[in-house]
Amino acid sequence: MVTAPAKPRVDWIDAVKGLTIILVVVKHATYGTAAALDQVPYYFNILCEWAVPFRMPLFFLVAGLFAQKALRAPLRSFIDSKILHFVYFYLLWSTIQIGTKMVLPHDGGWAVSYLDFLLIPLEPFGLMWFIYALAVFFAFMRFTRDVRPAIVVMFALALYFMNLNTGWTMPDEFAHRFIFFAAGVYGAPHVFNAAQWAINNPKRATLTGVFLLVAVAECVFTGKTDLRPVELLTGVIGAAGTIMLVAIAASHGLAKPLAYVGSRSLYVFLAFFLPMAVTRTIMIRLGVTEGDVITLVTALLAVSMPLVAYAVLKNTPLVFFFERPAAMKLAPAAKLPASVQPAA
Repeated sequence: MVTAPAKPRVDWIDAVKGLTIILVVVKHATYGTAAALDQVPYYFNILCEWAVPFRMPLFFLVAGLFAQKALRAPLRSFIDSKILHFVYFYLLWSTIQIGTKMVLPHDGGWAVSYLDFLLIPLEPFGLMWFIYALAVFFAFMRFTRDVRPAIVVMFALALYFMNLNTGWTMPDEFAHRFIFFAAGVYGAPHVFNAAQWAINNPKRATLTGVFLLVAVAECVFTGKTDLRPVELLTGVIGAAGTIMLVAIAASHGLAKPLAYVGSRSLYVFLAFFLPMAVTRTIMIRLGVTEGDVITLVTALLAVSMPLVAYAVLKNTPLVFFFERPAAMKLAPAAKLPASVQPAA
């Protein structure tokens, strides 16, 4: 049997993915520690606040960079790889997260009940909205793939500036995040050109990237990001500055750890909540009260332990936690015999 060639990996893209998932983990480690101690970790809170404008825009922009091929693929292949793929992990890990939170003691005031199970199709639980959003974004882009990009972008911008706040996760997150996914889909050539320019001009690009990220910090810590246009601008320039700096680092072989995490970011995303919560609980019960220390240790273990878990489980029947089983995939459409092929 001939297998399809694996999708080529681009080091700087994997490194950016690794950085975004680490920033997501650090955010939740920071806020979880703050809730447990009733005291905000000083240094990590500064880091999290600075990254707020561009962390999720960068995540969705990068997710859209290779989307065009999938959007033009046969419908059966598209549904399998971009809808059912996310649905499988969404349903599995939503159930695991809700069940874990019901069974194990935890800090914070977020109560869970059987109602959360019933709401899984409509209201994502916790971090699972990321995966839900990706499936919705891909489905919407497939539906509008023949619409002029300018119309889709104008629609996305209109949603963004509505600042929707229905109280339901997906309508609000779609309105807030879709513009960045669309930017990745339509702007992919420009993003790749910018990264290549940075690699070819490392000194100028380093200064540019640092300047852009400093500009983001200035806007964040002076409250300018409360203005919707500034929030959008800082998302764009923060993503651009990060891509430039990461591309330079990757071109010099300095981003291999980030690329390693990024190439396995799904495993981290799905499972980091458990080692993070367990580590934080143990440290606090041992008498550790320094918020930044707790955040650092919990974040490190929350990133590394899912990777270890995958390495342990990948050759066992339990690998279904991290890889979609063949039984949960759509088989390729059967080809008709040559004698009954439709005429051209």
